[in-house]
Amino acid sequence: MEGKAREAGFELLRITAMYMVIVLHYLDRTAAQTGSLAVLQTVLESLCIPAVNVFVLISGYFLSAAPFSWKRPVRVIAQTLFYSILIPVVLAVLGAVSFSEVFGIYHIWNSVFPVQSGQYWFVTAYVVMACFSPLLNAALERMDRMDLGGMLAALILFFCVGKSLSPIRFASDRYGYDFGWFLVLYLIGGYIRRYGAGSVRSARAGWALYFCSAAGTAVLETVLQRNGGSLTYFASVPYHYNFLLCLTGALGLFCAFSHMHIREGKLAALIRRISPAMLGVYLIHAQADLADRWFPWMNMLTGKLGEGFSQAMADRACVTPVFRYLAVLFLQVTLVFASCTAIDLVRGGLVRAVRRRKKRP
Repeated sequence: MEGKAREAGFELLRITAMYMVIVLHYLDRTAAQTGSLAVLQTVLESLCIPAVNVFVLISGYFLSAAPFSWKRPVRVIAQTLFYSILIPVVLAVLGAVSFSEVFGIYHIWNSVFPVQSGQYWFVTAYVVMACFSPLLNAALERMDRMDLGGMLAALILFFCVGKSLSPIRFASDRYGYDFGWFLVLYLIGGYIRRYGAGSVRSARAGWALYFCSAAGTAVLETVLQRNGGSLTYFASVPYHYNFLLCLTGALGLFCAFSHMHIREGKLAALIRRISPAMLGVYLIHAQADLADRWFPWMNMLTGKLGEGFSQAMADRACVTPVFRYLAVLFLQVTLVFASCTAIDLVRGGLVRAVRRRKKRP
């Protein structure tokens, strides 16, 4: 029961992180330049930016203790192919895109090879990380704590600390959008599983680390944005996934949920039912042909509430009240999250039905 309660907490973290990812994508499409709305968006982005790191930490935490299976990366690739091929066709049938665009050689090639083409950068980095996982697990098992900690410190110094302090971009830096950073996060997740998270031994300590990291990111981003000039590049660094405060924020959120105990019952069952659809939520709303279309669709669906907000942002007047912005954001992000979750749950149900049919004599 204790294990199930902890697992439900991690699954809730997975759901929360995916909701935060949609918020990040929403913020990209509604960015304000100045005023109270810009301040609010800075705070929201600082709170949500650790979400991607959280996903990889969860993978490292669980997969480092599990036997390797090629089924995992294959299933991820198969699910990615399902959406990268099907969504453009559906959009063409609905008239949202032209058939000539969908069946263009360049579009077909990217849809058939979404991992290699980087159509979904997260999947590309994740699949490569999954292929490396047997080697990473061997390192976690055979290295003693001191050597493993030293190796992690060196990797964090190279991928994270150095770029977090440098006002000039390093040629080797990919902002955390690559499998190299995912390998580091995987090892950190495996290290936490074996040796714990050091001084972050309670949910309270985890929440404190998360909110302090988010506050530091928001303050730093605000200061850097106001300076501009020669700090143009560095002003974007606090929102890179391999930025130091983004890492500590993810660790804080991870540790806070790791100490969460959800009582067995309907809530825990619902969480476990929904959480497997989270990759599908990402694959649907971030699909190349759909990524720039769902926001105006949400404005149309929410009627005058969305239309008024959209017009204010189009004029860059930033006159939309903060509370109205929050209401629209919550409504539209929830609609995107719920619809994508429902679609992937249906897909998962169909896949299970086909498997059961094949197993029948």
